Amino acid sequence: MSLKLLSSKTIIYHIILFILFCISVNHFNDLKFINYVAYVFFHLTLIYLVFYYFSFILFFIFFTYGVLLDFFLINYISPHLISFLSFILLFYFTKKYLLNFSSNKISYIIFFSILIMFIEESLLAKILFNYPFKFDDLGWLIITTIAIFLPSLLLFSRIDKL
Repeated sequence: MSLKLLSSKTIIYHIILFILFCISVNHFNDLKFINYVAYVFFHLTLIYLVFYYFSFILFFIFFTYGVLLDFFLINYISPHLISFLSFILLFYFTKKYLLNFSSNKISYIIFFSILIMFIEESLLAKILFNYPFKFDDLGWLIITTIAIFLPSLLLFSRIDKL
């Protein structure tokens, strides 16, 4: 268990997560697309970690990143935290079924999971804190997800081959 947690691949993914988190919480007003790419790629990396490198330490990591993203991005603690923890709990209870799927089906599940996660985070922020629900931001997140999904999976497969 600890060898899997400290493998070089896992450390690379955690370094990627940290760098993407830092880029996501720093707002580049002139380069908004960089924020979208970092935010989407951060979510993709989290979901990929759950599917292919699951361990119980991910609950703590998801909790930490959920609280920090909520605090830095919307100044309230809840939407990212609830979204991340509900996703990892759902995966934990269904992993014996999900891991029987082919890699193509898992790719589709990852794609739709990230879209559902974005919608869930936006709705939770609106419902809990009356945070404005911006359809244009959600649209840009979906377009960015479509644009970087396959290249990110190729990058992840290259890291997995190390």
